[in-house]
Amino acid sequence: MASTLIDAPRSANGGPDEGGRHLPSLLLAGLGAFLVVLSAMTKLYIEPALAVAPIDQDSVTRLHADDATIFDSRVDVLKTITTDLDVAAHTIGDVSASKKAPGDAVVWNNTTTVRSADGVIRSQTTKRAAFDKRTAAAVNCCGNFMEVQEGVREPVKRSGLMYKFPFGTDKKTYQVWDDTIAAPVRTTYERTSKVDGTKVYVFENDVPATTVGTREVPASLLGLTTTGNVTADSFYQNHSTYYVEPVTGAILNQVNDTKSWLGYEGHELVTTDAHIAYTSKQTKDLLDELGTKLTLLKLAQGFVPWLVTALGLVLVAGGATRALRRPRRA
Repeated sequence: MASTLIDAPRSANGGPDEGGRHLPSLLLAGLGAFLVVLSAMTKLYIEPALAVAPIDQDSVTRLHADDATIFDSRVDVLKTITTDLDVAAHTIGDVSASKKAPGDAVVWNNTTTVRSADGVIRSQTTKRAAFDKRTAAAVNCCGNFMEVQEGVREPVKRSGLMYKFPFGTDKKTYQVWDDTIAAPVRTTYERTSKVDGTKVYVFENDVPATTVGTREVPASLLGLTTTGNVTADSFYQNHSTYYVEPVTGAILNQVNDTKSWLGYEGHELVTTDAHIAYTSKQTKDLLDELGTKLTLLKLAQGFVPWLVTALGLVLVAGGATRALRRPRRA
C-alpha cells in the first residue's frame, strides 16, 4: 500500500537530506548572532546617542514665588514691596557654535526674566555657557559670558555643573556653578524621593551670606540721617534643592530660598527675599518631554541588553550543536 504521508527528503545516497537538517540549525545560529550584535549596538551606539544634551535645545523653564519681598527701584517708588514673582528661563542651543566647539561640548544661551505680579520686569540676565553634553561639566570656550546689565557682557570662566546634572547621576557630592557668586557650590546628595511617581535624587546646597559687589544708593534708603549717596555692600545668600531624575540628569524641580540685601555700617536694605520653585505645570511638561527617551535609556542601561546577549549566545550554541550532531544510521 502506498504511504499517504510525505516522505522526508532523501539525499542521493538514500539518507536524510543534509541541507534540510542544517537549515533550522543555521536559522537558530543566525538569530542568535543577530541578537548578540543588536545588544552590542544598543550599548555601543544607541545608548550613547540618547545620553547627550541636544545642540538645538529650545525650552522655557518657568518658576514662581508667592509673596516675595523685593525692592522696587523705580524712581517714583523706591520702597520695599510684597509681590508674586514669575521667572522664565529661555534656553536656546547655539547649533553653529556647538558644531565648532571642542570635544563633546555644546553651547547654550539662556535669558532669565523675573516679572512681578503687575507684569513689570524686575530683572533680566543673559548668559552663554558651554558644557559637556554627557557630564554637564562646564567647558571654557566659545565666548562664554554673563550679562547682568543690559549690553555689558563680561567674559567668565566657569567650573562645575551647568544647566543640568550628568547622565547617570550618582548619589554623591557635585560642584554646581552659581552665577551670582561666580563660583561652584558644593552640592550634596541628601535622599531618594519621587516626583509625580518618577524616582529622583534630591541634592541640596547652601551659599552663606556672601559679598557679591557694591552699589551706590541714597543714604536715606538705608535709614541713615546723612544726605547724598553711600557705597553699600551687596550681599547674597541662597539654599537650593534639586530634584534630579538620575538616568537623564534632568532637573524636575528646583527650589530656591534666596535673599539679597544691601549693607552699610550695620544698616540693611532687603532687595530680594523669595521662595522660588518650578511650577507644577513645568514639572509635568518636563516629565512628558522625557517620556520615550527615559524609557529607552532605562532599557539600554538595565538588564535587557544582557538578557538579549545571553539568549543570543544560547541560540548560537544550540544551532551549532544541532548542526554538528550526526544522524543515527539505521
